[in-house]
Amino acid sequence: MLDGILDSIFDSLGEFFNPLLVFGTLSVVAGSGVLWTKYSQTNPVYVLLISVLTGIGAYILIYHFLVIPMSNAESSTSISVNDLKGRTGEVITTIPATGMGEVLIPSSQGSRHETALSFDRQEIKQGKTIVVVEVKDQLLYVSELEEL
Repeated sequence: MLDGILDSIFDSLGEFFNPLLVFGTLSVVAGSGVLWTKYSQTNPVYVLLISVLTGIGAYILIYHFLVIPMSNAESSTSISVNDLKGRTGEVITTIPATGMGEVLIPSSQGSRHETALSFDRQEIKQGKTIVVVEVKDQLLYVSELEEL
């Protein structure tokens, strides 16, 4: 129940107040307070003020150098269909001259099954090796790769 309440609170506050940052900042404030108290003779009120300012600084640095770049990063390790141009693969469902078939494109992240059309408008039989010539509207246009 507490998890649901905290999730709803942090979701309503937005990305700037995320739990990682809040609890990380509390750790910095506490650690700073311990260090200032142990290694200086500063008045406890000033220690609190310095610790809070240090925590705010850490919060801003973490937000700008970790949270923002990570939220802008691609969340998936898979590649876009547009990145398949030039890749080779295998026909798993025969591609008719004027229709669609299916191809298997292997990659380091795993194999992808994609819908394909014949670029040359010639039938490409199942099991043949193909090369992706073009990508339009999330469809691959492929040609049979002939061995020399």
